[in-house]
Amino acid sequence: MNSRELVKAALYFNNPERVPIFNDIRGDVCPLITQVSKSWKPGWNEDEEELFPHVRVGYEWEKPEWALNNPQYEDDNWKKLPHEEIDEWGCIWNMRGGDDNMGHPGRAPISDWSEYDEFIKKYNPDPMDPTRYEFAKELKKAFGEDKYRIGHIADFGPFQRASTIRGFSKFLMDHKRNPEMVNKSLERETEWHIKAMKACYKYNLEPHGFWIVDDLGEQTGPLFSPKTFEKFYKPVYKKLCDAAHELGAEIHLHCCGKIDPLLPLLIEWGLDAIELDSPRMSGYPQLRPFRGEIMIWGCVNIQSIYTHNTPEEVEREVWHMVRNLGTKNGGYGAYFYPTPTDLKAPKKNIKAFQKGLKKYGNYNKIPEEWWEYPPPESWENFEVPPLPPTEE
Repeated sequence: MNSRELVKAALYFNNPERVPIFNDIRGDVCPLITQVSKSWKPGWNEDEEELFPHVRVGYEWEKPEWALNNPQYEDDNWKKLPHEEIDEWGCIWNMRGGDDNMGHPGRAPISDWSEYDEFIKKYNPDPMDPTRYEFAKELKKAFGEDKYRIGHIADFGPFQRASTIRGFSKFLMDHKRNPEMVNKSLERETEWHIKAMKACYKYNLEPHGFWIVDDLGEQTGPLFSPKTFEKFYKPVYKKLCDAAHELGAEIHLHCCGKIDPLLPLLIEWGLDAIELDSPRMSGYPQLRPFRGEIMIWGCVNIQSIYTHNTPEEVEREVWHMVRNLGTKNGGYGAYFYPTPTDLKAPKKNIKAFQKGLKKYGNYNKIPEEWWEYPPPESWENFEVPPLPPTEE
């Protein structure tokens, strides 16, 4: 099987030869990363003084006068200072300076819903802008021939984008206080994503799937009850899934938090795969019932084992992900956190993840009795159970 065939087989539980790997361009997936429009000029609009561009890579900033005339901001020195950044959507980000992480959402750009219509007139990125897709075309040409091509069409999905514009806490409360505006903002973000999906085909990227980024949970549970989630987000995710499937593609959702209570709805609406940086946050016993119903991309738990345990334990944890997140017919994909320096993950643990996949990621080499050996029902966060016994 080539890489594309491996991912497809894992998605549909059709006996992949090994666990597919999502590790930037080094694995079985070719991410088609879209970028900001080349016409975007952050810091130039009224009220944008002292707001720097919120882009990690791939953007050359044309500095406005206020930045040109300040010696503190020569070259990229401003990145070393605590500062605020603005993204293409008009959202503000707090940056500590001196490190290379993505920062945190800052002050909300609108304080009241009465400002929303004027705001989105001013900040309304065009999903059909061809300059967004130029880098993705280069990635496809260089790496995408035999790999599973996945369209990274936006930094954030509908929920995260809408909540960043309004402010996280206010947006959650608005589900009760201003439901009509929640629906209006989510509809806008959903339609943007669908247009961007179609643009990927217009500009000949030919993706096999799409990647959506929406964190829907916190440490102990989802941000919404299943009832509230169905009421507000069925029109979002079902529409996204339907649009992807009509285009002949699958849809993959990155989602942080404990979100297992929402999985039945997402599966019902057509989600093909979910990616969990910390699968133990939802819990293996809680995720196990969904084996065979949805593909699960999973990293070695970034909040505990990947960053704190020994390489031997990281290596052994790979089997537990294969067993608890997938089936012997597929359904699990190995996901490598794309910026491990943000986590301070030891290099030896990253190598141990790779080594574990060589040991336990080849389905032909997994003893049949391992699949029948009952996994533990109780999992301590930093504890990695032993491997199943092997028959003599």
